[in-house]
Parts: sequence; structure tokens; C-alpha cells
Amino acid sequence: MQPLKRLLAASFRIKVLLPVVAVMVVMLVLMVWFVDYRTRHQIADDARSSLKSCNEIFTHLEMMHLNDLRMRFQTLASVPKYNAVLTKRDLDNRPDFKSVQEQLDRILNEQGLASQNIRFVTFTPEDAPAGGEPMIQPVDLPRAEVARIVKAVEAIRNSDQNHAVVKAGDGLLNVVSIPIIDQHDGHRSGTLSFGEVIDWRTAMEYSQTTRKQVALFAASNFVAATFPHTVERTRLEDIYRQLAGSTADGVPLKVNLGPDHYFCVATHFSGVMPEPGSGLLLFSSYDPSEGVRETQQLLLGAIIIAIFLGSACISFFINKATGPLRELQAAADAVGRGDFSRRVVVTSKDELGDLARAFNQMTENIELSQSKLKQTVETLKNTQAQLIQSEKLSAVGEFVAGVAHELNNPLAAVMGFSEMLKNADVGDKHKRHLELVYKSAERCQKIVQSLLSFARRSAPERKPVGVNKLIEEVLEMVAYPLRTSNVKVVTSYAAKLPVVLADGHQIQQVVLNIINNARQAIEAHSGAGCITITTQHEGSWVRVIIQDNGPGISSENLKRIFDPFFTTKGVGKGTGLGLSLCYGMIREHGGNILTASAPGEGATFTIELPVADEAAWFETAFFNKTQNQAAGVPQAEGAGKRILLVDDEDFLLQMMKEELASHSYEVVTAANGESALTEIHSRQFDAVVCDLKMPGLNGRQVYERLREENHEVRRRMVFITGDIVNDPLRNFLESEGRPCLTKPFSLGDLRQTVRDTITKG
Repeated sequence: MQPLKRLLAASFRIKVLLPVVAVMVVMLVLMVWFVDYRTRHQIADDARSSLKSCNEIFTHLEMMHLNDLRMRFQTLASVPKYNAVLTKRDLDNRPDFKSVQEQLDRILNEQGLASQNIRFVTFTPEDAPAGGEPMIQPVDLPRAEVARIVKAVEAIRNSDQNHAVVKAGDGLLNVVSIPIIDQHDGHRSGTLSFGEVIDWRTAMEYSQTTRKQVALFAASNFVAATFPHTVERTRLEDIYRQLAGSTADGVPLKVNLGPDHYFCVATHFSGVMPEPGSGLLLFSSYDPSEGVRETQQLLLGAIIIAIFLGSACISFFINKATGPLRELQAAADAVGRGDFSRRVVVTSKDELGDLARAFNQMTENIELSQSKLKQTVETLKNTQAQLIQSEKLSAVGEFVAGVAHELNNPLAAVMGFSEMLKNADVGDKHKRHLELVYKSAERCQKIVQSLLSFARRSAPERKPVGVNKLIEEVLEMVAYPLRTSNVKVVTSYAAKLPVVLADGHQIQQVVLNIINNARQAIEAHSGAGCITITTQHEGSWVRVIIQDNGPGISSENLKRIFDPFFTTKGVGKGTGLGLSLCYGMIREHGGNILTASAPGEGATFTIELPVADEAAWFETAFFNKTQNQAAGVPQAEGAGKRILLVDDEDFLLQMMKEELASHSYEVVTAANGESALTEIHSRQFDAVVCDLKMPGLNGRQVYERLREENHEVRRRMVFITGDIVNDPLRNFLESEGRPCLTKPFSLGDLRQTVRDTITKG
């Protein structure tokens, strides 16, 4: 046992050959089993399928057989001398039965019908009484069977069918009737009937046509069968009774008859007066044929031979492969010891030769790799420096966001105090100076908001906006570059233009991008030009049309103008994302952006935005109304009202306190959340204005403390913040129904929000 284990562990040939042979043997067994399994199931399925159509085939075969018999016997009526005998109306002068029967027997022999198992021929006059005997009676038949035949003939005459199956002795008779027409007057003179014996010859005819084994039964008793071997009669009768009494009509039954296996179905004869228990069984074998068995044996033998041949071939090629591999192993050992000059002799052009060449190339590359290793280390150092710089930029972004947030607090104080001074009794010169201070602070506010937007992405905020005002603000921003580029702007605004529900910053970004593209195109083309901006209202759409007289856009570029990263500018002058982002923004607003151009005729961009619904109209109207009303509020609006201001910035507290106190509010201040809770618990307040971001308890925590205590003043809280309102905070404010002022805010907004909060609370 140990030598075998050592052989398996050391010999590559044995390691390869044994698994391959084992796999081949397993595949052989599986394939033989699968082929046999599939063959048997396919034969069984074919046998079942073929039996399903046997009823139709049997019925069609039976009709063809009967039609052939009727056509043969139809010749009796066409022979004048027999037609004259059969159609003679004077019953007294008719020839006797014996002479007519002899004539009919002669006709049977002449027509070759006697050899087709015809048992009798009989004639029944048309005016024969019902239930009477026929003119020519069947010979050599018991009287009881004659009565059944007469009854069957009468049933045929009174129905639309022309045959019946009648039991005769231990077998069956197929009784067929043909009307006899008088050739002189065309009247029907009687019915010619004949009976065919249904026996093993009939079974053989059905078997040869359907290619199935057939067994006939009369009154559930076996009559004949076509099996090539002896089958017990009682076994067949039991099968017939089982299928004849089954409710599953047409479902094949699996039966075993001796060494053979069959699917079996039962069918019945057609015609009037069907004989009870009379019919036949159709058997379809699902055993593999001798040819199939021989094929399986040949396949098995071929596979066994293939295994031996394959094993021999594998052993030969393994021997051929192990020689170069041993040489390659020796060379690899030398390289492992540091001898990079060692090479393998290439003796072939196959995979082993490729492996030897690859090994030689590898040893050469190792030397080159050592020299490139230093370069790789330097590259890694540079990459590390770039990553550090990227981290620095990320830190700068966070720093910018923090600085911008901190700038909002002093900006709020500057704007607030300057607004208070503007309303004070100062000279015109000082008012003008204060106006400049206020506008400068507003400019700083926009810069701060831009920094916050750069540092922290926020979701677009949709609200009713006026398109004309947005365009004017954009033109103010680009006035200087337009003027220095010698580009003139002509505007044509529609009067009473409806508002649209949109994010104003995004719409301005789209308009700004299109105007800048037009300016750059005009500047590069002619050095001077004109941009025309038109607004229109049509139906449920507001349109902004921006047209320039630049060089235009070619049809090829016009098709791709909104594709991401598509640009006609030089390297480093454009990313190709501007118009793509504009297209996405307008589509998100439910609008469209269209372009039309031709080379040398400028370009036209049309922006379509849906008009806001009536609710947005009312919201805008109400907002403007309250803003206008805020300026005209009497100074004593806060008489009798006590307000608590909470902020960690003293100058903001001072500004808000002076503004509210100037309007007769009683103002109490708190520098942090803990002090605010102390003041709230010590006295009543009509409203609380609280900063959201403070050291210690912040504004949201103060609100949650009051909500836990179910304190009613929480319903009259107003929040202020210098940061961007993020999604969690926005959800909190919306769920609690609390207003929030973003720093810097106007004094009018502060008073209006406080007044609305007191009124609603």
C-alpha cells in the first residue's frame, strides 16, 4: 500500500492518467444510463401519443372499408336482370327465394365478394310490413340471429346511417344496407342488405393499417387477436372489461402481456344498434426493439474501446510532456538560486515550446523588472502625494463650509443693523452709504451661499418663481463679461407672465450656461454680436427663447449637442457637460429644451417650463401681499407681547432685540439652550425665536425637551440657522410645522414670522 501511495505522490503520469480514466468510466456509466433512460421514455411517449389518434384512424378505416363494400354491392343494383328481379312489384309473380338466392350467390362469386368473408345477402321490399321477414332470408343462420339481423336492417332503414354491428354466434357481423332503385320509374323498391363476418382477418387489416396489435370482442368475449405469441384469452377479456367500464375515455392503460409491455386503449364499432360489450383493443408496445438494443450494445462497446485507446494516447503524451517539464524544473531551480543566465532549450513549437520560450522571456524580464522597480517606487510616491493633496482639498471643502456658516452670523448682524440705520433719522448722504453697506452685505450673502452650495450639495427646492426676474438677475451677473466681449443683449419680456414652479437657482444656471456659450461663440467668430432674449406665454407653457447671431451649429453637432462630454471647444476649455446638465435640469422640471441652428445663421435655444397651478399663484400673491404689508405695520404691533430670543451670538441677540423692542415687543434674551429652558419655565412667552446650532443644548434639543413636557410654547417657536437646511432637519420642521429663517434675514421677515407665529399659535 505504501509503495502505491509513494507512486501516486511522485508520478505525474499516474496523477493524470488515473483521474482521466476514472472520469471516462463514470461518464460511460452515466451516458449508458441516460441513453437507455431517454430511449425507453421516448418509446413510451411515442406509444402513448400514437394511441391517442387510434380512435380516429379506426373510425376512418372502418368507414373506408364499409364504403368499399357498398361500392362493390352497388353493382348488383346496376345489373338490369337483377334489378328487374329485385324491383318487380308483383309479389306473387316474383321468383322463389331459392332461385334468387342462387343468383345472388353467383353474383358474390363473380364479383369476388364471397372471398371477402361475406356471410349472407338478403333483400327487403320497400312495401314489406314492419317486423316482417325479408324476401330473401340469410341462410345457415339460427332464427334468433336472423331476428337480430332483421331488426338491424329496419333500424338502418329508419336512420341516417347505413350499417350496424350484430352479434352472430361467438363473433360479430357487420350488416350493411343499400337502397335498390327501380331503373324504370326511379322509385325505391327495397333494401339490399349483406353481412360481413368480423374475425381475425378484420383484426389483421386493422393491425396492418395502424401498426398496432388488435384484439376483437363480442359481448365482452374474446373473438380474435393479432399477437405474435399466445396470450391468455381471459387476460384480454379482463383488460377489455376494465377499459370499457372506465370513465377515463381515451387514457392509455399500461399492461404486461407475457414478456412484452404495452399501452392499451379500447374503442367501439360505429353504426346503429351498437352491440353491448362489442369492440376492440389496440395495443402499442413500448419495449425497445432489437435494433435499439443492438445500437445500445454497439455504443457501449465503442465507448469501452475509446476508453482504452484514450488511456493509451494520454499515457503516450504524458511521457512526451514530462521530459521537457523535468528540464524546465531544473532551470527553474537554477533561477531560484539567482542564476538568471540559465535558459531552457526549445525543442518544439507546441505548448511546451511556448512554455520554454515564456520561461526564457521571464528570466530576461526579471532583470528588467529590477531596474523598473525603482521607477515604480517613485511613481507610488507621486501617487501618494496626489492622494494627500486630494485629502487636503476635501479638508478645504469642509473648512470652507464651516467658514461660510460662521460668516452668516456677522452678515446677519451687518444687514440687520444697516437696515435699522436706514430706517433711522439720518441724512441722505448717510442713507446712501447705508444702502451701499446693505447691498455689499447682500453680495457677501450670495458668495457665502455659493460656498455652502459648493461644499454641501442640497436637494433642489421648488417654489413659484417669476422667469423674467430670474433672467434679469442672470444678466446682472454676466453684465461685465458681456460688455467686455462687445456682446449686446436685447430683451423682450411678455407682460403678466405667469409664475412657474421651479428651483430658481437651477433655471438661472441653465440660462447662464446658454448665454455664456453664445458669448464665447460670438467672441470667437466675429468679436462682436447680439443676443436676443424673449419670454412668451402660450397655453400651459412659459417659453424662454435665447437667440444669437454667432457662427451657428452644424447639423452633425446639433444632433449630439445634449450628449454628455460632447464639446467642440479645445482641450482644457470645456468638459462637454454644461448643456447635458441643462437638459437634465429642464426635464426634471417637466419641461423641454429645444435647439435650432444652421451654419452662419446663429443658434436658437428654446426653454419650455409648465405654468404653476393656481395654488402656487395664490401662494405668490399672498407672499407679496404680506411682504408689502410688513413694511407698513404700525410701531406698536408688539404691545403686550413677550418674546424670548435664544442665540449664542450676542450681536445677533442685540440686533433682534432692538428691532422687536422698537415695535413695542417685550424681549427677553438667552445665550444658550439651558438658559432658554430656565426662562421658559419661569415666565410666559408669546413666541420663542431660537438658533438651531448652539453649543450645549441646540435648538432642536430645546424643542424636544418642551415636547416631552408637553409645554404649549413649543407651538410658537421660530427657528433660525446660518447653515443649509438638510433633509433630516427639513423633515423635522415639516413634521412639526415650525418655520425657520435662514441667516442673514431681513428685519421685515423676522417681524412677519414672529407675528404670524403668535397669530397661529
